[in-house]
Amino acid sequence: MSPLLGGQLVVCHTRDISDVGVCLDTAEWLPVGTRVSLALTDPRGGSALEVIGDVVREVNGTNPALGVLLVEPPPEWKGLVSHAARSSGVVERPGRRMRVLVVGDDHRQRGAMALYVSSGWDILFASDDFAVHEALENIKLDAVIAELDATDPRIEPIMDDVRKAQPAARRIVRGIGRASGDLVHRFVDRDSGLDALVDAVTANLGG
Repeated sequence: MSPLLGGQLVVCHTRDISDVGVCLDTAEWLPVGTRVSLALTDPRGGSALEVIGDVVREVNGTNPALGVLLVEPPPEWKGLVSHAARSSGVVERPGRRMRVLVVGDDHRQRGAMALYVSSGWDILFASDDFAVHEALENIKLDAVIAELDATDPRIEPIMDDVRKAQPAARRIVRGIGRASGDLVHRFVDRDSGLDALVDAVTANLGG
């Protein structure tokens, strides 16, 4: 999901869908009236269906969500809704998902999109200092992952800000190389799969 008038790309999870709209589990807050672009994966074939909608409802608390009213959904949308209705109740919803901020250049974020979607976490993306600070100030995060190589000079100020603002959040770097120091809890090789990333995020700080 991303606002049409600018803003960060956010990975959301579908809580419910209907003929006219969709309810999304997301740690991202958007004001009512925001027009957004959504790319939903059709579980039947794995293809992405892109739709436009307006945020018409927001739910805060421990399980935040956004209600989006679609603008002229395509004919394929009804098929997606019908499939969801037939499949309802089959998949158990987990408890509170981990909220993870991914920091890095847009091309690196998009290249890793499939990996993060498959994680099942609530994922927010940030590509500049303003977006990073906004997330640190407004959302309780379980981890911050920098999609940067270990020699990138941006890592130190980013992770220092994370340590000061949210000391309980795991600080992970996913890229090439490793470095010493206590700013980063774990370095994960860029070619490693989801298991290595999950281990880095969920392992004890001393691991």
